[in-house]
Amino acid sequence: MDDVACDAGALAETVVFLGHFKDLPDGRQSGKVRYPLDEVLLLCLVAVIAGAETITDIARLGDKKLDLLRRFRPFLEGVPSHDHLGDILASLDAEHFQRCFVAWVASLTGAPEGVVAIHGKTVRRSKGSRNAEEPIHMVSAFAARQRLMLGQVKVADKANEILAIPKLLDMLAIKEAIVTIDAMGCQRTIAQKVLDKKADYILAQWWPTWLKRPSFLISIWIISQGFSRS
Repeated sequence: MDDVACDAGALAETVVFLGHFKDLPDGRQSGKVRYPLDEVLLLCLVAVIAGAETITDIARLGDKKLDLLRRFRPFLEGVPSHDHLGDILASLDAEHFQRCFVAWVASLTGAPEGVVAIHGKTVRRSKGSRNAEEPIHMVSAFAARQRLMLGQVKVADKANEILAIPKLLDMLAIKEAIVTIDAMGCQRTIAQKVLDKKADYILAQWWPTWLKRPSFLISIWIISQGFSRS
């Protein structure tokens, strides 16, 4: 009885997950599709939850756990090879996929409570072997209490974080959260964007940068005086 209830719950969660991706366009010719997009997405979800880190890991897990996957979808043709799987994922609209993913995460967590940390990082070992290939820069939003990545935006280089952060904020439901941003993300326009999303913010810059902005230091002093008197 418990197994039946578990299967029913898992099937319901599968429907919810795939429902958020139902509008994700599939650019493949419908008559030549061997592996439906919903099956590919479900395969990726199950594999990543199980610890897969690469396309090869995902394909390998699909081969080993095909019976498990068929409890939720037909998988009549089995699962694609890692090369084919990579081609399918590469054909998807990355921004549309991101919006679908963020909506699904929001449906699971609701509005994040506590701190949402927004930070830009260069992906380790992402620089190509040739000098022309630049490393990958990502701006991420991380819900500290839930220990969950809410969304990411890829940028051409670190200088573009200023443009990427508002774009990331637009995708998130952060009402009443505390958004932390540092370094070049400390911009008035970004602070206003956070306020427009009904959230609060903490912006912090490295000390030598503060020294270039006396008005900023004066503002901190005034605020600190106000707290000391209360």
